[in-house]
Amino acid sequence: MKKITNDFYIEKLESVDKKIIVKDEGLKITEDALLLSNFVKKKLASCKKENTGKRSNILLEIGSGQGTISLLLSEIKTIEKICAVEIQESIFKHLNENIKINQLEDKIIGINEDIKDIQGEYGYIVSNPPYRKVSSGRLPENESERISKYEVTLTLEELFMQIRRLLKNYGEFFVIVPDERLNDSFLYIYKNNMNILELEINKYRKRNLVIIHGKKGGNQNSGINIETVQQHSEK
Repeated sequence: MKKITNDFYIEKLESVDKKIIVKDEGLKITEDALLLSNFVKKKLASCKKENTGKRSNILLEIGSGQGTISLLLSEIKTIEKICAVEIQESIFKHLNENIKINQLEDKIIGINEDIKDIQGEYGYIVSNPPYRKVSSGRLPENESERISKYEVTLTLEELFMQIRRLLKNYGEFFVIVPDERLNDSFLYIYKNNMNILELEINKYRKRNLVIIHGKKGGNQNSGINIETVQQHSEK
């Protein structure tokens, strides 16, 4: 880790030989992002390119923050482009900086918009969403942290509505949530006529983080593959 100002430092993402500028206050690289990225890489790295249209191999990240997940996924050869959407202008500036310092302008496109205003169809959608309810406790004073972690500008229900709207037919999505929001997620996924393919439950001492892998279309009555991973760090 290299400090560049009182508020910012550069952290090296060893697994992909990338660097990321991180803002100290409230927006550090989280284990959620690392777990989700590793899962998606494992699932997509061996996939063959589809021949169903130009957008089939474009990945959309909803709520990309400073770009950790998009940077980690940038080495997947079967993904042609990554569209990283971040609503906060102040955070979006750091996202763009991280794209540039890693020379990934040809692979990652930063978009500073509300996801509700994004158009098009995408083959894959990835999100580490703000899954804490506004009513769940005292909100952080820092606006960036508040929007990134709480359902202020995007609720979990709205997230799955947007995933359904933006996914191409039979496109796949990957979302990570704590286990206390799993029932809500199931409700919203099935309400939007999408299908759950598998769950990865990452077990910690204090709580569990669940990665949901699903798709738009298919049989909702098909079985769900469930894998449990015991994590040794505390959460």
